[in-house]
Amino acid sequence: MKTILVTGGSGQMGGCIAEDLRANGYNVISTGRKENAARGITRLDVRDGARCQELTRGVDVIIHMGFYTKPGEFLEEQVPTNIVGTWNLYEAAARNNVGRIIFGSSNHAVGFHLRPGHPQDDAAQRPDSPYGLSKCFAEMCGQYFSDRFGISVINVRIGTYSHSDDHLPYSRRRCRTWLSPRDCRQLFRKCVEADESIKFLNIFGVSANAGSEFGVSSLKDLIGYEPQDDGMVHLEHAVSVDRWNGRDDNAFLGADLVAFNPLTGSFDFDDLPELEKRHKGAGK
Repeated sequence: MKTILVTGGSGQMGGCIAEDLRANGYNVISTGRKENAARGITRLDVRDGARCQELTRGVDVIIHMGFYTKPGEFLEEQVPTNIVGTWNLYEAAARNNVGRIIFGSSNHAVGFHLRPGHPQDDAAQRPDSPYGLSKCFAEMCGQYFSDRFGISVINVRIGTYSHSDDHLPYSRRRCRTWLSPRDCRQLFRKCVEADESIKFLNIFGVSANAGSEFGVSSLKDLIGYEPQDDGMVHLEHAVSVDRWNGRDDNAFLGADLVAFNPLTGSFDFDDLPELEKRHKGAGK
């Protein structure tokens, strides 16, 4: 029986993955920044390299979902957690002979590819935000440790996993990028069970959404993933609760860029004041 360590286990997506793997007979160490015995969460702050070394001993697979996502705190929080923390986890994995790392990456790692377009799984990185930039580092960290130390790495560029109570998509765009809980469970389980011959792989983590720019049809042959859900079925609901009022169908970064239409559709608007402050208005 494989032992699997899940970071970000206290989050909805990490918790969903950990629960499914336990139900399928795996020995799961679900971790978060704070201990929570009632939920089966073991304390792991990935910024603590020694703790990473301790908890990865005897582990076969790591699923790395623990990432700092709030905008406007790149140097203060995203760098220590997303960049240094990812390095700590990979270094610990190499020292403790962990066989595979499955990383919860993001469509924001390729978000500045323009629509319309259908990027392949190996699409070049084009991050659309500081958050996406930190995802790119983690993907390339995986490439380095795969090439240098032989760790099998699968980067899952997740579309949209809705954290609302009903887990349904909540905007027009998110109907095309949606990953349902059912498909999420299947996808990450298939990544765990994928053939050992896979040494490095970038894939998109979405459901079978009609009209999606992110294709997953090849994943049946690659890892056996066959998504069951379609976000476009929930279009009427998404329109009724659209938090962005259609704004995420076309990015708006200023009048001179009104036609700019990146693949991810939206931009981290909350990042703009912070970036302007740091770079004194560069890019205007």
